[in-house]
Amino acid sequence: MRLEQVLDFGPVKGLRMGFAPVGKPLMSAICYQLDNILIDCGPSNAHESFVRLVEWEQVEHVYLTHYHEDHAGNAAYLVERRQIPVYGHPLTCQALRKRIALKPYELYMWGSLKPTEVREIAGQVESDKYRFQVIHTPGHSDDHVVYWEAEQGWLFSGDMYLGARIKYFRSDESVMRTIASLKKIASLEFDALFCGHNPQFGNPVNHIKRKLAFFESVVSDVAELVDKGLTDREIYKRLVGRKEFWPAKLITLGDVSYKNLIRSAIDGLRDTARSR
Repeated sequence: MRLEQVLDFGPVKGLRMGFAPVGKPLMSAICYQLDNILIDCGPSNAHESFVRLVEWEQVEHVYLTHYHEDHAGNAAYLVERRQIPVYGHPLTCQALRKRIALKPYELYMWGSLKPTEVREIAGQVESDKYRFQVIHTPGHSDDHVVYWEAEQGWLFSGDMYLGARIKYFRSDESVMRTIASLKKIASLEFDALFCGHNPQFGNPVNHIKRKLAFFESVVSDVAELVDKGLTDREIYKRLVGRKEFWPAKLITLGDVSYKNLIRSAIDGLRDTARSR
């Protein structure tokens, strides 16, 4: 089943797409079209929807927030079939030059990620009408960036928001780096948060601050137990428990879970202690 939806935000169009070979898609992703650019390009298994929803006569450049397959899945198509240049952080370029071994659940939910040549992005990019500051925001992934249009009050945030309280965390995410990146974002002024999955428009800076406070609270709880000398297993028992989101953990064979958030906090605290 395919999911297709055009979200009308005035000069910005959100193109929501998802696909599942059986039943409804478990998740969808949104790429954004405005002026003569696209921000992100959706998953490859929703390629037909992507081709159908984009207004191609307007697109001259594509900017990626990060290399994950739900955001960069159609990059190779853009470069090789449409001859449209795709840009990203240097680490995004490095990641997409080689074939990435995706896990079974990633292939099922989003499809494959074909290697392609992505151009390195500058600290500022311009479309015909708008000017964006490119801000490196690692944590969800090392290469993650957001695009801030200060004059319009827009922030294209990729996967830096998703929700104020997170039920699960990828095994390769860093909560400490995410906290640092959320602090950067919270210092900006914007009225529209164009998230890659869950856009927000009612006081969006407060949504970011709420997510930041949630992560800081989790790290504080972990730090308290680490200071008391509890083992990792004891910390997991105290802080995970009923908070574990079992559907995600089972479907992903543990690659996505609430336990990963606690583990990341433990690792981050130990890294901080060693660097002192």
